[in-house]
Amino acid sequence: MNISGIVLAGGESKRIGKDKSKLLYNNVPLIEYPIKILKKFCNEIVISADSNKFPEYNYIKVPDEIGKFGPLAGIYSCLKKSSNHFNVVLTCDMPLVSEDLIRYIISNAKENDLIMPFYNSHYEPLCAVYSKSLIPIIENLFLKNDYSPLSLISISNFKKINIDKTVSFFKENLFSNVNTINDLNNLQ
Repeated sequence: MNISGIVLAGGESKRIGKDKSKLLYNNVPLIEYPIKILKKFCNEIVISADSNKFPEYNYIKVPDEIGKFGPLAGIYSCLKKSSNHFNVVLTCDMPLVSEDLIRYIISNAKENDLIMPFYNSHYEPLCAVYSKSLIPIIENLFLKNDYSPLSLISISNFKKINIDKTVSFFKENLFSNVNTINDLNNLQ
């Protein structure tokens, strides 16, 4: 199955005060983690970021088409530019996401338009599979000034993927994300 990888790296990083995609975790920039994993599964990588950002990466860069309204704006813009129906979205601030997790999510991408992990009593919308069929649904959300990816759950062809101790790759910190320098130090 052809599938695109969307790397979310265009956020404003307000809580951390600087571009977190370039922060180092184990001496590697955070942007490298999703790219490395997605390259193994995807025939195309699209980075949600301004076109002049990341000149060192030879991938499509897509700025938010509708302005800075959070991750759903980036996902929407990248869905419109990607070449494939299915798109694995992975944010750059979750360096502990594993290949096994991405493989598992992709293996569940069949007839659903949104495949999202459910972990520790909440959904993980920034590590999920989104289809191009969601584009008009997202546009309708935007018309209502709703910019939450979680709003798609009740209005799309959605599949919940439980990530718990029954899956072989389960780890307590699988979805740990970096929003502050303290978060980064705790991961180290």
